Amino acid sequence: MYLSRVRFLPGNTAHNALLAVQRKGSYASHQLLWQLFTEQQQRNFLFREEQANGLSGQQGMPEYLVLSQTAPILNSELFRVETKLFAPMLSVGDKLAFRLRANPTVSSKTAESTDKRGQRHDVMMHAKKCAQAEGVKDPLIIQQYMEQAALNWLLKDERVARLGIRFDTQPSVMTYSQHKTSKKAQQPVISYSTVDYEGVFTVTEPELLLSQIAHGIGRAKAFGCGLMLLRRV
Repeated sequence: MYLSRVRFLPGNTAHNALLAVQRKGSYASHQLLWQLFTEQQQRNFLFREEQANGLSGQQGMPEYLVLSQTAPILNSELFRVETKLFAPMLSVGDKLAFRLRANPTVSSKTAESTDKRGQRHDVMMHAKKCAQAEGVKDPLIIQQYMEQAALNWLLKDERVARLGIRFDTQPSVMTYSQHKTSKKAQQPVISYSTVDYEGVFTVTEPELLLSQIAHGIGRAKAFGCGLMLLRRV
């Protein structure tokens, strides 16, 4: 795998592309980044949008971390790309700090639903509505309900087992955001939410973890979710 940092180049072409991102949202970022992988018929990369801090790029400009199965092309007229091989040597018992931007959802079946999997809901807003339905009015308690629901999504036994890890301490919910994007001008606006998690875990099955990192965690990968970033502690 390859991990790349991708930044917009100065110039009119990149400026116009940036305006499209700001106007259309994260799916426009997805389409632009796909230009770095012209041999792919289907998306084979994960990405995460961040804001440049002034040290690594232009202050306040979006930049992207991209995890891909193939190396991106480096002759783009839109981007400056820095790429390195991503092949961490992991062992059982390694402790890793992580950052993850995910799209946690919960499924619910209704009498009107025709989808066997049920309708998908933003897990935090679903928890808020459930708390309100129970008569909870205190905003701080409602916030606790919402954050606990987000944590429950990440800490679900099946998910932790698929990741090949063990949480010795509870991770943190850092931010919750709601977004709107569209795939094409004439198509409906797509609404989705993201949660940023941070924490530390212990590796129990290294091969499983690397496989899941390559695949991505959760839904909405085309909208910049699912890329888990790691560092040793």
